[in-house]
Amino acid sequence: MYELKYVTNGLYPEKVFKNFEDISKIPRGSGNEKAISDYIVELAKKNNLFVRQDEHNNVVVKKKATNDSKNTVMLQAHIDMVTEAGEGSNHDFLVDPIELIIEGNKLRANNTTLGADDGIGVAYMMSIIESSDISHPNLELVFTSDEEVGLVGVTKLDFSDLESSYVLNLDSEEEDFILVGCAGAVDSIVSLKKEYKPSIPSNIALEINVKGLTGGHSGMDIDKERGNSNVILGRILNSITYDFDLFSINGGSKRNVIPRKSEAVISVSPDNLENVVKEIQKMSAKIQKEQYPVDPNLKIELRRSAPTSFKVFTEDCKSKIIGLMLLIPNGVILMSTTIENCVETSTNFAVINETPTSIEFLNLTRSSMQSKKDYVTTLIETVAKSFNANVEITPGYPAWEHNANSNLEKLSVEVYNKLFSKKPEVVVMHCGLESGILLSKLNQKAESISIGPNTFNVHSPDEYVEISSVGKMWDYLIEILKKL
Repeated sequence: MYELKYVTNGLYPEKVFKNFEDISKIPRGSGNEKAISDYIVELAKKNNLFVRQDEHNNVVVKKKATNDSKNTVMLQAHIDMVTEAGEGSNHDFLVDPIELIIEGNKLRANNTTLGADDGIGVAYMMSIIESSDISHPNLELVFTSDEEVGLVGVTKLDFSDLESSYVLNLDSEEEDFILVGCAGAVDSIVSLKKEYKPSIPSNIALEINVKGLTGGHSGMDIDKERGNSNVILGRILNSITYDFDLFSINGGSKRNVIPRKSEAVISVSPDNLENVVKEIQKMSAKIQKEQYPVDPNLKIELRRSAPTSFKVFTEDCKSKIIGLMLLIPNGVILMSTTIENCVETSTNFAVINETPTSIEFLNLTRSSMQSKKDYVTTLIETVAKSFNANVEITPGYPAWEHNANSNLEKLSVEVYNKLFSKKPEVVVMHCGLESGILLSKLNQKAESISIGPNTFNVHSPDEYVEISSVGKMWDYLIEILKKL
């Protein structure tokens, strides 16, 4: 029994929740993972296990079989989390712990992302490291870094001493689903050169704020028609028919998050102020009506502002900015023709960011087919070219293709059916998982599945995990290990 100071005291499985609460006290946003990496290393040493840590903060722990199985099985989870705070929060993700709150069967954070993605997977593995009563084969527990910024850590991991023929990725978000494949992804950055002209001192500056959107995971939630603040802001700016100047613009926060808030500062002449405000309010009302079923808290606020500088974008530069905001593809592009209700190809118009010399438009494109991924990047390149903007395409990562003859898949379905008296859904998901990279880099042929508890609204401050589901999937994981 652990101390009463733990919010999760008494929850099942006790060790898993204790470990999750412990790592929630350690800041672990992408790029800030040294402390959590060191913590896992010390846990392995404390339990007298082989451990290695690389300069990228990946950690590999090996634990010998506790039964007579000759198999070697990899358990894998990523140690970083998406750091998103809600309106009014002053949470500093570099130093502040995540504050956990229990509401019935929900475990959530206090107006920030919870980090159950993939902190629960990490806590499962930590609990197995500490265990002395779990039947399992030889284990290779792989903790990877920087997953949320493009599956970076796993691509830099040394695989030379890894012998697993089965890989259990613990980064899934629905208990009734066994993931057996996922989309590949690629980032594209459209860069438009800034061009300025002097501002008009007599003009009145207005700040336009789009906020209160639900946001969420740019893969798992892309089919839910949630509003994209960058797209909405583009529509608002385009609706203004009177002359106006543009001082500044920015929106979104991370490549894999549907943007929840964006803002721009414009200026108009006193004579046109009233008409411009009416046009913005009219378009805002239309958009709020459109989005209300999925984004009831959407707010589009307009207020007087101090000018951000003594210069504004030229008319040509402003037109290009708005044009790109309107024409960069966003949302579901194609649905799968082979898997019912499955997104095949999508793109997330994620971030608008000003640098000293340019305005960058960051996009994350996902597809389970390489050719369709290439098609969308070509669309983005074509749009950029029409506005004389540059495009940088990252290498990305490949799709994890489904293995229809997987013995691991067959076993996992049988175990689930026996434990819970129902069959799980076997699916290919529209998200980025590390299984594809792991399978491609292992020196021997291997099979993989991905499992995890019910986790909702990931990559947003509304993220929560179902407490009972954490226990259910722990029992499932332990039973699979026993059978392997």
